[in-house]
Amino acid sequence: MGALADELEREASGFAGRVGYSVSHLSTGATVARREDEYFPTASACKLPLLTAFHAFADEGGASWDDIAHIDEGDLADGSGILQHLDLPRDISLRDAAWLMICLSDNTATNILLRALTVEGANQVIDRVIGDGIHLDKFAGYVSGAPVRSMGRATPAAFGRYLRDLAEDRLPGAAATRAVAAEQIYRGTIPRYLPWDAYAPDRLRIANKTGSLPGICTDVAVLTAGKDTVTMAFMTDADEAGDGLANEGQECIARMARLVHDAWLGGVS
Repeated sequence: MGALADELEREASGFAGRVGYSVSHLSTGATVARREDEYFPTASACKLPLLTAFHAFADEGGASWDDIAHIDEGDLADGSGILQHLDLPRDISLRDAAWLMICLSDNTATNILLRALTVEGANQVIDRVIGDGIHLDKFAGYVSGAPVRSMGRATPAAFGRYLRDLAEDRLPGAAATRAVAAEQIYRGTIPRYLPWDAYAPDRLRIANKTGSLPGICTDVAVLTAGKDTVTMAFMTDADEAGDGLANEGQECIARMARLVHDAWLGGVS
């Protein structure tokens, strides 16, 4: 584990900004962390714990996954997603909104769930069900020059704890949340350099949620190969809000993910 910690530190030290992470091997209990108690902007990665919070909300009778939300032009959020490109008005179930929120990182779909739960309500459920260290600051949607760019903030330690609980079915809707995250279309960060095969996903199963804004990149994942499960929470934050630094963050995270894979899963997948 010392060798892996040294390799990760060397990679993180080469990034032009802050790098934090918490990675764990569930079978052995090994954990390697860096800046684990510092808050980082999450960008869209906080949509994964938001989905967990909504599972708890639905389980407690606050909403049904079959409830229908109506979308028109005034509901559209800028940034990532597909709904802004489709014909409107249209109706969508909360179940479909949740899929779009995770798999396409759809901001409009995210806000459908947040309108039902509210930002304050989501934070209350996250604190109660998941624990502290993950916080939503606003509705989803990118606005250039806004004082709060990221919809949330979190510590690597909190994300690491959340992912371990998610992997071990200690959270509401854990299996369903992992299943939808495994259908994520954004594979350019943690999965980028891993031997993941879309035609044989069970050899290495990756359930992840990315977050990216200018200067910000986050990816959190549960990886399973054979009987081994590894969780990864990587977060980067550069002082300058340039697209190049966001791309550099993606590359840095991808290389660190490969280091963890080779150390802990290399002989399995």
